[in-house]
Amino acid sequence: MMSANLQQVVAEHGPWTAMAIKLADGSYTRAPAVDHRLGRLVQIALDLSGKPLSAARVVDLGCLEGHYAIEFALQGCEVLGIEGRAASVAKCEFARASLGLERLRFVQDDVRNFTRNRYGQFDIVLCSGLLYHLPAPDAWKLLCAMHEACSGMLIIDTFVSLAAQASVELGGRTYHGHFYGEHEADDSPEAKAAKLWASLDNARSFWFTEPSLLNLLQRAGFTSVFDALLPAMPGFPRDRKTYVAVKGSRARVLSSDPTDGRARAEIPEGVNPLCDPSQTRRGPLFHAARRLLPQPVKDLVKPALRAVGYLPPDRTPWFQRK
Repeated sequence: MMSANLQQVVAEHGPWTAMAIKLADGSYTRAPAVDHRLGRLVQIALDLSGKPLSAARVVDLGCLEGHYAIEFALQGCEVLGIEGRAASVAKCEFARASLGLERLRFVQDDVRNFTRNRYGQFDIVLCSGLLYHLPAPDAWKLLCAMHEACSGMLIIDTFVSLAAQASVELGGRTYHGHFYGEHEADDSPEAKAAKLWASLDNARSFWFTEPSLLNLLQRAGFTSVFDALLPAMPGFPRDRKTYVAVKGSRARVLSSDPTDGRARAEIPEGVNPLCDPSQTRRGPLFHAARRLLPQPVKDLVKPALRAVGYLPPDRTPWFQRK
């Protein structure tokens, strides 16, 4: 049952679009539903923060109606939520006040203004459902700003491009992905503001391929990046990904000078073609030759096939080889 206060907020600012937040009186901002992404982000933070969540400072960038910021505040964190649309901030503030969360603050601002100098440093930076709404230069600028403001880890939940359909230049290097339309060319500022699940004002955004995004995170200064697979998010498309980027110090390798002095390698675009030859499906000609050729002939052919990668390496111990 919707309270009178909640009804008033909905009447003034519109209904909650997705975030079903349990309020102090037991009611919800919308019909209760499982949010698998929320569960994943909280579990990642709990597992990897390295300190009790009550001791962590968190920022939720592009927080929409504030559910994730509110959840982290309920977990005991000091939280800042940044959201660009006034209507969404009003909903955030209503839920915050209902729950009496004194360590949670919401501000209306464009996330493209986010810097450490402006907002301070955070143990956990949440960038969920945001990065793919930005043009490539703005996304790169934000990645650098998040690295600077992060003292622990950045959690990014985003769409990635499955193919390198387009290219962009960022700081003299080329990155790949595809362009995505956010608004029509003739949309008014009011029409753009009403699209709560679109960018603030840019007509199109850029979705990076996974290799390009990972290379940008490394270039920004993050020392490790992990692809979060569990907790699972049933029903989510395969181009929706969650990454954890750690701001650490580069590890010294003391037992190998070449390894210690290596340059950071970048991930190439496309699907990695390398795999163990045992994974390769063989055709009928191969199986017929294997069945019909005498063993001495096969022994002569095998080294050549191994040399070109058609057969797996010979793992027979040297003392058992003929």
